[in-house]
Amino acid sequence: MNEEQILNEEAKAKIEEAVKAQDEPLLFQSSFKPESPGETIRKSGMAYSAALALVGSVIFMLLIGWILDSFLGTAPWCLLGGIVIGSAIGFYQFFRITSQIHKKD
Repeated sequence: MNEEQILNEEAKAKIEEAVKAQDEPLLFQSSFKPESPGETIRKSGMAYSAALALVGSVIFMLLIGWILDSFLGTAPWCLLGGIVIGSAIGFYQFFRITSQIHKKD
């Protein structure tokens, strides 16, 4: 055998090794696949709506408490109660919406 044939055989062996190595998963290799643009938009929209639900419920209940305080003359108790109730409702809505972000269909 001449030198060129030996080099060709070594190259073929290395190519066969590389093909076999592609079939075997690497140590830290995962099956990660990026999300589609539509899925990314869906998740972004849900996160945005969760934040709006949290802030909106606090502001809405704060305004109701402020109006009740002005009619009943109980300042600042209805206002504080509105903030507390609005926060509770807002966090409930926030966790309800954000739990749907990572659900698989």
